[in-house]
Amino acid sequence: MPKRGEIICHSRPHFEAAFSTIRERKPTIMPIIRTPPDAAAYAGALYLKSAASCAQTSPTDMELVVLDCGDDPSLVLGALRVGWSIFAFSGPPMVHDKIAQLITKSGARLVQINKGPVLDLQAAVNPIKCCRNWLDRLDRGQT
Repeated sequence: MPKRGEIICHSRPHFEAAFSTIRERKPTIMPIIRTPPDAAAYAGALYLKSAASCAQTSPTDMELVVLDCGDDPSLVLGALRVGWSIFAFSGPPMVHDKIAQLITKSGARLVQINKGPVLDLQAAVNPIKCCRNWLDRLDRGQT
């Protein structure tokens, strides 16, 4: 059985490549689409949400996107204010528990990442081709 993979998107073209390839290939197991760790610190949670939202063609696409806040709880707090609903957070246990409670109380959810193969599109010249090849290998269990 193939592992659930993750596609790290840095920009709107990356989100577009990930969404369109997933729709085209219809993988056996849906990969997680996520931001790079701490991307909200330098790009902003609102920009990332907008980039992902503009790339989607279905309202459910955004339900696949995880904001990776690294170990910075302030990124979670800011992202909740702009409407993010799925988070990854790797802070220390005491902080993690408090952030998890806050996320749940807000109606959002916290997910585990780095549990399978990861495709980072940062240096991809052709992100669509990279996504296609990676998803094909993932479905064959070769990643």
